[in-house]
Amino acid sequence: MRTLKLLLILGALAIAAGFAFLGYEVYKRSTDPDHPRKFSERFGTKQTVQDTTSPTPAAPPTNAGEPVAVGPLTATPLALPAGAELLPGLASIGGRIALQVRQPDGRVQILLVDPRDGTSHLLVTTTPASP
Repeated sequence: MRTLKLLLILGALAIAAGFAFLGYEVYKRSTDPDHPRKFSERFGTKQTVQDTTSPTPAAPPTNAGEPVAVGPLTATPLALPAGAELLPGLASIGGRIALQVRQPDGRVQILLVDPRDGTSHLLVTTTPASP
């Protein structure tokens, strides 16, 4: 009877260890973009468009955890024509912000705005639907 209890406890520990390992692997693969066996490659959600113009991230400061002095923030206005409106929905693409803008003539444009210097680049323009 004692041997049966020991086998039962060891089996339960093996099952618990297996679930813990599976949970760790799922977490590691879903949060590490450079993992060699990530889920996005297997299930077809991998992004194929790479932004090669974005700069490499800066090295972390050596005084991590201490307050950092930030200079004054400057706002660079985004020039839109009169009557244009920003549509809901923002996306971050390679360190830039993608905005949807409806032009007065009905066209919808997607602009990529660099938040560091305020420059914008036209990405896509759609034609208005004919009535």
